[in-house]
Amino acid sequence: MITTSDDRLIQPSSSLQDFFRERIEDAAERNKLDGNDDALWYLTQLLCNYSKTRHFLDDNGTGATLTPLAEYYRMALESPTKHERRLQLQRLGDVAIVVAGLFSGALDRKPIDVRYYMSMGEAAYGTLAGESSQSSRDRALQGIFESLASDFSDYVVVISEVPTRARSEKDLLQLVDEWEISHHPALARQLRQQGVFLEESIDSDHSRPLH
Repeated sequence: MITTSDDRLIQPSSSLQDFFRERIEDAAERNKLDGNDDALWYLTQLLCNYSKTRHFLDDNGTGATLTPLAEYYRMALESPTKHERRLQLQRLGDVAIVVAGLFSGALDRKPIDVRYYMSMGEAAYGTLAGESSQSSRDRALQGIFESLASDFSDYVVVISEVPTRARSEKDLLQLVDEWEISHHPALARQLRQQGVFLEESIDSDHSRPLH
């Protein structure tokens, strides 16, 4: 994750937590996201944790790899206890929001795109928010999960802007081309800011830009 370019993801800071907290708060303010402070704190801790590869990837016995979201969902369904089920759903939501925010480019032109990750992540957090629990930890997290589920795409935009403080202006046609490939909410937001509005296609669930 660390590079030597001026736009490197990790830049000198008093601490990794301070770095991510400042970037997330800046992005939330820049995008006028009236986000839950606890949700922004949660994302800060999540990025700090996932900055360590061993926490983000799973060891499948042959090396570190990213477990498919469907596998987390299967493990959640087959979990012997409610606590383990919630942990698997939380892992699903956490991986989905980070991949959609930071690594969506790797999904371009693949059968499973960023919309799949967003749909799965939103559903996982929504399920966690709607379940009752006797655990004080789970009850404390419910409000966070509710906020993440209800504004999932906005939080994805916030995470997507963590690597750089400000994105350079792109040509409008380039933005449209990139959006038609990835359908990333950050690109949709940039297009709307330039007066390009999106509508749902009549014959599919894909949006189309209106010039």
